[in-house]
Amino acid sequence: MEKLNKQYLKQLSHYSWLTLIAIISILGVSAVFYLLAILFSGHIEVEAGSISIDGGNLVSMLAFLSDMMVLVLVFFSICTPYQIFKEAIANGVSRWTNWLAHHLMVITVLVVAWLMNALIELLQSGTVTWSQQWAIIISMLIGVTTAGALGNLYGLMSMRWKIILTITLLASFFVLCWLAVRLVLLVTPERAVMMIQSINHPIVWNGLGLIWVALMVGIDYLCALHMQLRRD
Repeated sequence: MEKLNKQYLKQLSHYSWLTLIAIISILGVSAVFYLLAILFSGHIEVEAGSISIDGGNLVSMLAFLSDMMVLVLVFFSICTPYQIFKEAIANGVSRWTNWLAHHLMVITVLVVAWLMNALIELLQSGTVTWSQQWAIIISMLIGVTTAGALGNLYGLMSMRWKIILTITLLASFFVLCWLAVRLVLLVTPERAVMMIQSINHPIVWNGLGLIWVALMVGIDYLCALHMQLRRD
């Protein structure tokens, strides 16, 4: 349990620092562009109330933080599994403990991001629509678990195979898009509407989403437990 707690806190710390750096970088770039706009425009307009934080600014800030947390978590899950695995093995942490600590960290971040989204809806409409919040949860889970499975799959491979897998995934994505466009063009509008209506139900999409999440977690788990140290 002690090793699990240490590994959890270490991964949460790494993620927090990465998120902080990403937020500061984006704010810094925005400030630079703002200053450049002032220099090129030749004048500065500052309203007295622009510095105050009203409801709209608070919602925008929460939305920005929530989106950044999830995006950084996706990036973190893709790029860092092997480095975290090396550190864990060097510190005597088992593969199972490392995998569990990572997913406890993921759950922590997603819960905070979801609470922010619920607060955003509460501030905007005065109520929380649970069907919409459930859709947000499923969307976040799909993105993060897919990134985690891909990151651990990359962790099994050398650089050469990582490049091959990346090219294959990109090619597959474009082929699927092309097939989807061809299907839309071949099917009559009436038939297309019927097909969309037949599957356009929250239960269908949520069920498919949960199946995808379970599949990605399974791939993530298998790859994490079979990861080995490499010389490259």
